[in-house]
Amino acid sequence: MQTQKQTLDELMTAYAQSLGTYDLAYSTQLRLLQRAGIIVRQHVKNGKAYLDDEVVAAYYHEFDERCYNGEMSKNHNQTIHREIDRFLYFAETGSLNLPYPLKGSRSTLLPEFESLSNAYLASGNFHSNTLCDMRWVVHKYFVWLAEQGYENLNGVGATQITQFMLFCSGKMSQSSMHNIKLYMSKLYAYLYESNQSESSYKLLLTFPVNRETKVYPALPKDDIAKMLDSIDRTTVLGKRAYVVMLLGAVLGLRACDVAELKLGDIDWLRGEIKLVQSKTSKQVILPLTKDVGEALKDYILNGRPKTDYQEIFIRINRPYTPIASAVTIGEIYRDCCKAAGLSADKRFHRLRRTLGTSMIAGGVSAEAASQVLGQTSIDSLKQYIASDVAHLKMCALPFTGIAPKGGDAQ
Repeated sequence: MQTQKQTLDELMTAYAQSLGTYDLAYSTQLRLLQRAGIIVRQHVKNGKAYLDDEVVAAYYHEFDERCYNGEMSKNHNQTIHREIDRFLYFAETGSLNLPYPLKGSRSTLLPEFESLSNAYLASGNFHSNTLCDMRWVVHKYFVWLAEQGYENLNGVGATQITQFMLFCSGKMSQSSMHNIKLYMSKLYAYLYESNQSESSYKLLLTFPVNRETKVYPALPKDDIAKMLDSIDRTTVLGKRAYVVMLLGAVLGLRACDVAELKLGDIDWLRGEIKLVQSKTSKQVILPLTKDVGEALKDYILNGRPKTDYQEIFIRINRPYTPIASAVTIGEIYRDCCKAAGLSADKRFHRLRRTLGTSMIAGGVSAEAASQVLGQTSIDSLKQYIASDVAHLKMCALPFTGIAPKGGDAQ
């Protein structure tokens, strides 16, 4: 390991440049860089300027423990190991060519398929996350067509689309199949409208796919209060952590929106926060409550490093750049949980879930709750309704009159 040849900052710069030379989806590059950034921050916390075997081993151990305790799936744990291995191998050799392939690397499309893909992806103003998913589905489809002997869409129709969907269904999860069906439908709608397909195959691609949905519990209000009380607001780290937690608990902001919040989003005169949500691209206007406003003011005036960046939340140590991403918000939440003696499950979203559940349980209308949370559909509130155990119990029906008949059941 090049522990004394490159500083961590130099290593991260070289790693980012090397990833850029691979034919990787943007989301894959971002995920690998985020993982490497987390490792670097672990070193900074321990006062290390170069990669250190003990810090890396402790990081590995943390995720293995979480997997062993059932807080993380085995597949997720293995994915994290691969991401760490990739970064460490690069640090040692300067190469990304591990013995096993780089997950997310893509084969080259045939020229006509490449042209179709580029035109389709450029046909709308898509959110970056949506664009990554669309690119993944379209690339997979065109690669599959090439493997079947097609060099363009001539001769491709309902039979080939059905075969592709069946091929994917044997390898993909329900959630992945939902995305594949959705973006195949959008692809053929585009191809039909641009006279590149004889049909949109709308009926063929409208079959239902039920996505697996997990219902995560809300965080008890007593735990939130305990966590906030445990934060030392006399330090810069504490001032930042306190306002981050309030933005999640009081206003229900997502981690990605907290990370991207800018000074210009705060309207101090009107007492409002205006922002465009990263996930939905929808603008929301939220009240700047007194507690949130005071915490923001304290951090900005007494804790935030002086910098030209417009993002509110800045790194504690030099260089004073905006925090990396929503991953950092998750780390702040985890550290606050640990300090309060709570389970550090690293789910900042539980603060938003608690707010949503509290509003529903308190009698706030679905429309009002949806507006506060910036949901694009009232259906998105189902997960919060599912967490309202008290009212769900009121909906339970007795078994009177439907007792089982026959058999030996007692």
